[in-house]
Amino acid sequence: MMRPARVRTRPLRFRRSVVRDLRNRIRFALVGLLVLIGLHVAAMIAFEGLSLGEAVWLTFTTITTTGYGDLSAKTPTGRAATIVLIYLSGIFLLTQAGGAFFEFRILRRERKRRGEWRWDMRDHIVFVNAPADEPGDYLRRLLDQLHRSHANFAGVPSLILTEAFPDGLPPDLEDDPLIVQLKGRFDDPAALEAAGVDHARVLVILAEQEGERLSDSRTFDIIHRLRERGIKVRIVAECVDDLNRARLKRAGASAIVRPLRGYPEMIVRAIVAPGTEWIIERLFSSEGDECLRFDVTVANIVWADVVSAILAGNFGTPVGYADEEGMPHSNPPPHRVVTAQALFVLVGETQRSTDAALQGLLDTLASRRKV
Repeated sequence: MMRPARVRTRPLRFRRSVVRDLRNRIRFALVGLLVLIGLHVAAMIAFEGLSLGEAVWLTFTTITTTGYGDLSAKTPTGRAATIVLIYLSGIFLLTQAGGAFFEFRILRRERKRRGEWRWDMRDHIVFVNAPADEPGDYLRRLLDQLHRSHANFAGVPSLILTEAFPDGLPPDLEDDPLIVQLKGRFDDPAALEAAGVDHARVLVILAEQEGERLSDSRTFDIIHRLRERGIKVRIVAECVDDLNRARLKRAGASAIVRPLRGYPEMIVRAIVAPGTEWIIERLFSSEGDECLRFDVTVANIVWADVVSAILAGNFGTPVGYADEEGMPHSNPPPHRVVTAQALFVLVGETQRSTDAALQGLLDTLASRRKV
């Protein structure tokens, strides 16, 4: 099945022309308005004999169409100056400035919604690319996990650099003030600059296709471009093929993880606690450490004693237990007195733990406590 051709958007520098034009219109109108106000104040002083304060008061009440009536132009020359400078030119420029200002705000809001705004962000997280399948759902779960982590990332903003959302962020993401999108490509230097990659806290490169090996080539290109810019911050990269891990590492990746769309916590761990993603990945592999269940009986033994005995016997590292009702508990406090029907133990390749061996160890421990 042929994939549709990717439509490349224009570089960001061309998208700023309308915004720049509106800003220039606002500046021109405001500067012109200030000049006219100054001229009218001078005219009221010269032709009407008003003081500076009275001239300023009359000018502002006239240009804002308030018209209190306490002061007004009396001479034909003063009235002519008011007509030309205020009624014709001043109110016209004021209307132009107000119209351009509101048009600018509307355009800015629409550009931000569509991901076509240059964000001035620092100490943020930049996500490059988005998954091809249900990107909004995956990113929503990933960012929820990130904001709920215990590593003080709840208020850190995130920017997503991708073309996956041509009409703006999906509903699951657009209402979150901590998440913004920049519509662009990683090979566009203007897009990288607009995303603030030079000032980011962490850069995360996601694989568009979690099962496509060519994704690793694009990831390599992105890492190379980022390091070529002199970026020193951590780069977390997804790698589809394990054979490419060393290559991505040499290119400058700080952490490499497998693209697990059902488990966004993997990326979160690499962001908030560097190195833990490697430990978690080993638990997903049969060749590394495994978390195994051992059906043994534990009767009223302090958890710290259980852990110490199993570690000393080189049977692994206990991480939790299943109580008498079968409910699992992870990382219990050391002083807890445990009664359990099973233990969950991290076991390495060289550790040959069995139910019988662990039960014997626990029975010995229980008998010592009775003595």
